[in-house]
Amino acid sequence: MKKGAIIGIIVAVLGIALSIAGYFVFSKNDLDKAIDEFEDGDYKDAILMLNRLARTADYETGEKIYYYRCRAINGLASKLEQKFSDELIAISQEKQLTEDVRETRRELEEYLNDVNRKIGGDLALVPAMKKSRILHRGAFYEEFISRYRGSSLIEDIQFEEARNLGKTEPDRLVPAMINFYNRYPNTDYIASMVKIILDGLQEGTFSVSGNEEVLWQMIIAYVKRYPTSPETSRLFTCTGDNVNLRNHPGVNGKLVGKINRDEILIQLEKSMDSSQVGDVRDYWYRVASLRGPRGWIFGKFLAPVDLSKYQEPATDQNWPFEEHFTDWNDSHTPVNWVHIPTADTAAINFSMQGGKKIAGVSSARGSAAGLYSRFNASRAFTIMSRARFTGGDAVTVFAYVPTGDTAFYVKLMADKADICGRTIPLRTMEWHEYTLESEDGRFARLIVDGDTLSSRIEPVKSRYFTLRGLYCLFSPTEENSRGEIEYIKAR
Repeated sequence: MKKGAIIGIIVAVLGIALSIAGYFVFSKNDLDKAIDEFEDGDYKDAILMLNRLARTADYETGEKIYYYRCRAINGLASKLEQKFSDELIAISQEKQLTEDVRETRRELEEYLNDVNRKIGGDLALVPAMKKSRILHRGAFYEEFISRYRGSSLIEDIQFEEARNLGKTEPDRLVPAMINFYNRYPNTDYIASMVKIILDGLQEGTFSVSGNEEVLWQMIIAYVKRYPTSPETSRLFTCTGDNVNLRNHPGVNGKLVGKINRDEILIQLEKSMDSSQVGDVRDYWYRVASLRGPRGWIFGKFLAPVDLSKYQEPATDQNWPFEEHFTDWNDSHTPVNWVHIPTADTAAINFSMQGGKKIAGVSSARGSAAGLYSRFNASRAFTIMSRARFTGGDAVTVFAYVPTGDTAFYVKLMADKADICGRTIPLRTMEWHEYTLESEDGRFARLIVDGDTLSSRIEPVKSRYFTLRGLYCLFSPTEENSRGEIEYIKAR
């Protein structure tokens, strides 16, 4: 064989090898390109790139990949809805089911099936009254949740899922928003949530009756955070008793309801001109009450909401992460957790005590054990757990890694607790509630059963806790550990 031909073969083989390597080896530059595609609105290309990168990415990077896949398929669904807007109107449930309509639907479903085959997605045509929808069925979302339970990125995805739910099932939007708010009381999505609620009230697309208290807490939380927002000027209280609500502005409007004194009202509309009613001249306002009634009320009976009268909504009992170990994948793995690498999974078990499932660890020296969650509340955090030491050398009840460089931990031994290297005498074989909280991630304080026992606790570097997130019932190979935990909460 000629030398040139041999060189050509070698080059071709090397090219194939490099091509294969480029396909299977993860590259940060490739991830940046995929994110660029997403931000540019090229959602299909972004998903294809993310699917490929997911095959070889490490755990930490994979979290971002699966997160962007969820957002990209949401974006793709919205983009396709715009592209096929006319077709979606034509095949709405209120249209007559003619052969042309059936054909349009078949063609659109075939198109979506082709897209799904290419991206591994689950886009579907969802019939609706005025305009049908294109939505995903949640496969990417479920995969992200199952792999990265407790991830700080879940909040973004769950808000999108709650918002999308309202597009197809308006009656479920308010409960979905309330559940989201209860889970994330300090969410940065509060402005979007309030806008969705107020827009829905104005359009009459759903009812909020029965949810007045929590919705009012949501609105107050918003206006306290953004006091100069336009929404604040839309909030009023009623200054009269049993004030008439009418179907048209003016005293000749038909009576449609009554408004109680101090009832909260949201302005939907304002009359073009003022009117004289008795000795008062004012405008008429179309308003909505959170308990349901809506109609026109004379401005004499309205006063701007005095926000100074309202306290911040209580959030002390709201925990984005709250684990009582009630559900288990198997007898060794709680639903919201994974075992640490190289762990002896059989060392984690549960027992029934007083009708509760109590998680426990019993790990012999020479094998490691422990549970891990991707939950991350950034530098400001509060971790609370009720636990006890039951024997052996020591047991780490929980450890929290806010940045990936250093960790805060609570470790129990016989008659003492180790808090990031600081030892505190304590009857550790009795049940106690341990709380570790920090305002900035630089220092923390330990609270045991409501009493502050130590302040200005600094995090420490650890070869055991290296991934951002939450660990519990941890035991390294060099320790014999036994301990129990009733619950753990984090925010």
